[in-house]
Amino acid sequence: MYPMKPFIIFIVLLGIAGTAAGQEFTKAGTAAGQFLKIPVGAKAVSMASTFTSVSDDISTLYWNPAGATTLDQFEVGVTHNSWIAGISHNFLGVVLPMGDNGTIGCSVNQLGSGDIEMTTVESPKGTGTFYSTADMALSLSYAKAIMEQVSVGVSAKYINQRIANSSAQTVAFDLGILLKTGFYGMKMGLAFQNFGPALQMSGSDLIKTVDLDPNSEVNPVIEANLATQSYSLPASYRVSMSMPVVGREGLLSSGSSSLLFAVDGVHLVDNPEHFSIGTEYGFENTLFLRGGYVFNTDEEGLTLGGGVNLDAGTSSFTIDYAYASFGVFSAVHVFSIGIRL
Repeated sequence: MYPMKPFIIFIVLLGIAGTAAGQEFTKAGTAAGQFLKIPVGAKAVSMASTFTSVSDDISTLYWNPAGATTLDQFEVGVTHNSWIAGISHNFLGVVLPMGDNGTIGCSVNQLGSGDIEMTTVESPKGTGTFYSTADMALSLSYAKAIMEQVSVGVSAKYINQRIANSSAQTVAFDLGILLKTGFYGMKMGLAFQNFGPALQMSGSDLIKTVDLDPNSEVNPVIEANLATQSYSLPASYRVSMSMPVVGREGLLSSGSSSLLFAVDGVHLVDNPEHFSIGTEYGFENTLFLRGGYVFNTDEEGLTLGGGVNLDAGTSSFTIDYAYASFGVFSAVHVFSIGIRL
């Protein structure tokens, strides 16, 4: 009976999320650090971000730090995401297993706009002066199996956001749990993301000249530093379940083919709850086809992708691609490369 208990808990939590998703939501646009919500990893994106319990490649550092315990070799991976509006999103992760002492990892999550021409009321078509925006999160992660079936992980993150000559910094933490139920390879994951102090912008662009007494001819003009409002981080929690329907541990045994099914439910502080379903078909652990769908969002929806895993003895090399529709915006294209040594 033990293996069924986690499944029942998952269904209850997903039902609560689904009920809340149908309620009116009024907190959109109330959180900063929106780049922290952009999904990482072509494999995860192609499966509609149903990766909190799958957690079997370098992108687990983003989705669920506890999943780092499933990586039993040194691994490095990079992801490039051609995000909407010409924005570039990149991720670099490294994982180092330390045996019984756990697993450590570090990652860089970066978003950049490139050069943007400034406009004013007088020059709506551009002033000839350019600025840029850049967001970055540096993370250090640690994960350990506290029981044969249960792993926990934590990530500490330094977060920086910059636009032109103004910036904001803060720290945040992720906490993850990964449970191997022992029921036909079924896994469950729970992740709490982006919990930390708020972001508040400051910088030279916020220094303005002010005349405190316009009626006085001798009153000097002074410099004043504008104080901006602080905004919370996009904290969230995810609950997830994945299960191999076909495979060596699946409901249907197969040595050459595999079929994985996964579902994630997500609660966000600044958007309605949503959930996703994803699947992956693999042949000889070499060729993979993936797909999924994100429900209860304005623009996200269908995701597709595939990948190749090339084994070379004790090492392996992976290439993955993901396509994600984005409503009125251009589709998102994600590429990932991973190396295990």
